[in-house]
Order: sequence, then structure tokens, then C-alpha cells
Amino acid sequence: MKRLSRIVVYTLIVSMLMCIMAIDTLADESEAITVSLRIEGVKENIYHNKEIKIPEGSTVRDLITQVNAAAGSPKIKVTDSTYGAYISEIDGIAEFAYGGMTGWSYRVNDTAPPVGISQYELKDKDSIIVFYGDPFGVGMQYPVATLSKLFSEGVIKFTSIDTEYNENWTPLTVEKPVAGATVMFRWDTYVTDDKGEIKVTNKTGLSGFRSMQIERYEEGTGVPTVLRYAPDYEIYVPFADTPHDNSHEWYENAVRFCVREELAYGTDLAANLFEPMRNMTMTQLVTVLARIGGVDADLTTGESWYVAPLSWAIANKVLPAEGPAAGEEIGVLYELTSGINVTREEFIYMFYITVGLVGGHDMEARADIKGAVDYDDIKVDYHEAVSWAVASGIIGGTNPYALTISPAMEVNRATVCQMLYNYYT
Repeated sequence: MKRLSRIVVYTLIVSMLMCIMAIDTLADESEAITVSLRIEGVKENIYHNKEIKIPEGSTVRDLITQVNAAAGSPKIKVTDSTYGAYISEIDGIAEFAYGGMTGWSYRVNDTAPPVGISQYELKDKDSIIVFYGDPFGVGMQYPVATLSKLFSEGVIKFTSIDTEYNENWTPLTVEKPVAGATVMFRWDTYVTDDKGEIKVTNKTGLSGFRSMQIERYEEGTGVPTVLRYAPDYEIYVPFADTPHDNSHEWYENAVRFCVREELAYGTDLAANLFEPMRNMTMTQLVTVLARIGGVDADLTTGESWYVAPLSWAIANKVLPAEGPAAGEEIGVLYELTSGINVTREEFIYMFYITVGLVGGHDMEARADIKGAVDYDDIKVDYHEAVSWAVASGIIGGTNPYALTISPAMEVNRATVCQMLYNYYT
């Protein structure tokens, strides 16, 4: 009996401890923040982790300690001095190894903090970069690419906000060109001129998210004098007929989102056109929805690009009830759907079916649309989908003063992107 009681007591104690541990774990998770850390060595990237969870209130030194403890991570040596703690070595690359004042520096959110790694307290979403160089000797530049002259002149300009000191050692910031740097853009390599510019030789298919890298080294020592971009760095090149330089056109973010998610591509590779105001045909919309549904629907795969998306739409009954007959041969169906522009209610219905097929989304949301001024114009078959779309924030109506669905209005490419953006964001 005593033995049984003892087991029961031990069980209760263990259970209590597990509960306490669970509570502590939840507390730790609730108090954790997420930061990113990138380490650039002399010739290559050493480490890149965009989602590191650390306790709230942690310093950069705490972050380094945590990274050091992780298996497979770079080994970072921190040295304490009379001026504070600093990074003295990473993976065998030590301070002064390349002469002069070479060593490890750090930046947070593209800015050099005025305190050491033990004093800088991190905040959620902070981006930390540790890099090797000689910022106070041969100098270091932090390039930013400007595309304002890309389509007119084929030029990308690289500048850096540099710190200089006057005769009284007062720090001054000045924008300077990043000259003599090697730039890898798409599949070509360039060298920036004295203005910090490169001239892109091939602009076909230029628009969209494109990879870019930049580097420069001091002659003789090989010390980096430019902070390289992240290994997965991409630059967004707007289409020739879409907003440039954050003009805040209503569909700017929506088009960028659809391109990023590979839901929509340009309509003319040679001219880099997106044609945002062009009406979307049924075939084009089916292709976009098929991509959401997991079909590899690429418009550049040849004359039969429409077979996979249309076959998917037929099999899953995505086409509108009053649309082209599902029993048609694919080629005939393509001829029919490529000549039909999509209305707002058709898009909403087809997207509603698609989201339901994909799963993982709230399909129960409903709004009372009977008060819409054009409720009687909405086909009965589309009532449920339209109600869901209003409740989900996909559409807000075409009239800011009264709910107006405009069901028969044809949608253009920008509008489709905006509706997708509204839903997914």
C-alpha cells in the first residue's frame, strides 16, 4: 500500500512539474522575439538565418551566445576589453588577419549602432548583419540600387550613405556612388563606373523579382570594401507599364504580390509589359486559379500551355455554371474561353471554388448582401460566393457610399491581382 501511495505521489509530482514546465514554455514563447542574422566573411556568406527566436530583452551578445550553442553554426569568439565586448573571430577569421584595422563589425537594420554588442538590446523583427572589413581604414560602403533610369536608359545606379569626418572629427553623412564594384544581375556580370552605374545589355524579360549580388575588394589585401547583399537577395523590377518608385498607384502592391507568388506574369517579355488595365479572359483566369490549385501552369511552355489549367478547371468544376460546356474538347474549349472576358461575379465564383479546393481557409464567412443596391442583378448561382467574398474582404463594392457589387462588370488584370491580394493579405 505504501509503495502504491508513493508511486501515486511521484506521479502527481511529475505531472505538476510537467504542467509548470509547459506553463514556462508557453511563457517563454510568448515573450520571445524573432530576429534575423547574416554573417558575411571575407569572400563569402558564412551564415544566414532569417528566423531566430530569442528571449525578449536579449542583446546582440546574447544572440551570438545562442548561435554558438547551436549545432552546425559558425563559431564566434567574443572578447571583453576595457571598451566593451566585441567580436574578435569567426570560424578562424580573426581581427587584424588582413592587416590595418580589419575586423568584425555589426549593423542592425542597416545602421551601425553607437554601442557594443553587450549593450544593444534587440527588438522583434530586427535584422542583424555581422561582416568582416576595415570600415575605419580602407572604408566600407553599403550599396543601395536605384532603378529610376532602368527602362529609359538601361541604367541601374548604386549609391551608399557614407560617414566622413571634417577637420574637427565631426561625423558627416554623404551619399556617394559605389564605383568599381562587380555586380551580378540575372545571368550577366557588370562593373560599376565612376558614377556607380551599370548599363543592362539585355532588357528582355527584365521585369519581376531578379537576383542581384555585389562585391568589391581592396587591391592587394583582398579585404571587402562593399557589404555584399544577402545570398537570396532579389530586387523587384517593375513592368514598363506599372508603377515605378512607389508611386502608390492603387494596384501597385497587388501586382507585386501576384508576381512574387508567381500567380501572374507579364504579357510581353520583350517589352516588359503587364497590361494592368487589359480585361482578363476566362482562359487567363483559369491559368491563375490553376496555379493557386497547385498546377504547374506556365504561359511560356508552348502552344499547349492551356491544356493543364483547363483540364484542372473541368475536373474540379471551376468554370461558371453558365460558361462554356465542360464536355467540349480542350482545344475547342480554349477557343471559347480565350474569347470571353470575365465578370466580377464570375471571378468571385471561380475563386470561391478554388479556395475551397485548396483547403485550409475559412469558407464559412458570410455577409448579408441583400442590401446591395444591385442585389437583384447578381445571378442566384453566385449569391453564396459573393456573400463569402464580401465577408472575407475580397471585395468592398464599387461604390464607397453604398454596397455595389457590379456583378456584370468585366475585370481587368489589375483588379484580379487586387482581389487576390485582398484575400491573401
